[in-house]
Amino acid sequence: MKLFTSATIKLASWYLLILMMVSLLFSCIIFNIARSEIDARLQGFAVKRGLVSGSSLDKPLSEQMEATDTNLIISLAYLNLVVLLGGGVIAYLLAQRTLEPIEAAHQAQSRFVANASHQLRTPLAIMKAEAELALHNPKTPKSELRQTLASNLEEINRLNELATMLLELSHSEWQLSSNIEKFDLVELTNNLINSRPGKERVTLHAPDDLAVTMNRPAVREVIAVLLDNAVKHSPDTSPIDLTIKLLKTTVVITVTNRGPGINTKDLPHIFERFYSGQQHANSYGLGLSLAHQLTRALGGHISARSTPGKITTFTLSLPKR
Repeated sequence: MKLFTSATIKLASWYLLILMMVSLLFSCIIFNIARSEIDARLQGFAVKRGLVSGSSLDKPLSEQMEATDTNLIISLAYLNLVVLLGGGVIAYLLAQRTLEPIEAAHQAQSRFVANASHQLRTPLAIMKAEAELALHNPKTPKSELRQTLASNLEEINRLNELATMLLELSHSEWQLSSNIEKFDLVELTNNLINSRPGKERVTLHAPDDLAVTMNRPAVREVIAVLLDNAVKHSPDTSPIDLTIKLLKTTVVITVTNRGPGINTKDLPHIFERFYSGQQHANSYGLGLSLAHQLTRALGGHISARSTPGKITTFTLSLPKR
C-alpha cells in the first residue's frame, strides 16, 4: 500500500537521521581524543629529539600533524559514509518491522468494513425491491401492503441484529463475549432455511432440539453465509445437506452441496477477502471471509473440503457452552 510505503520511508528517514547524529557526535569525540593523543605523543617526541623551536614545533613536524589530522578526518568521513549506507538499509527494515502490526490492523479494519457492507447490502436490497414493487402498483391490496411491511420489519430487525453484532465485533477485537443467550440451534437453523432461496433443496439432519448458549446473531450469520454459498454454487436441482451434531461440548455443523467444487490450490485461500482463484465467475466472495472472522470470534473453527466436480463440504465447529 502506498500509504504504508510512504510512512515506512519517513520513519526510516527519522531512524537514519538519529543514527547519523549519533555517528557524527561520536566522530567528533573520536577525532578530538585521537588528535589530543597524537599531539601529546608528537610533543613528547619533539622534546626528546630537540625539534621544538621556541614555544612551537618545527615546520616539518607541524605539517606532519596537519596531514595526520587530514587523514583522520578522511577516515572518519568514510566511516560515516558506511554508517549512512548500512544504516539506511537497517533503518528501512526496522521501519517495516515497526509498521507491520499497524498495517495488519489497517488491513483487518478494511476487511471488516468490506465484509460488513457486503452483508448489509442483501437485506437492504430485499427491502428496496419489495417497497418498489408495492409503490409501482397503485392498486396493491392492503393485505399485500401489510405483508410487505411485515417483511421489511423482519429485515430491519435482522439489520439491527447484524449491525449490533458487527459493532461489538469491531470493538472487542474479534471476541463476542457479550449478548450471549440460550436458544434452540435446530429451531434457528430451520427458520433460517425456510427464509432463504432454494429451501426446497435443503435437507436438515439434526436432533429435535439442541439448546446452546452463544451469540445468536453471529451464529445465524455464519450459517446463512454457508447456506447461501451452497445454493449459489450448485445446480438448481441438486440436494443440499445440512447436518447438526453434538460431540461432547462441541457443536458440529456441516453444509454439503454437489456442484463444480473448489480447486485444490484454491481451497486454502477461500476464506481470504476477494480471493477467487480460477472461479472468478463463481467467486465465493466476501461472505466466507466474514464467516471465518465470526467463527474465530465465537471461539470456533471453520474449514472446507472439496472434490472438484463432485462434492463440497463446509464444517463449522462451535463450543456449546
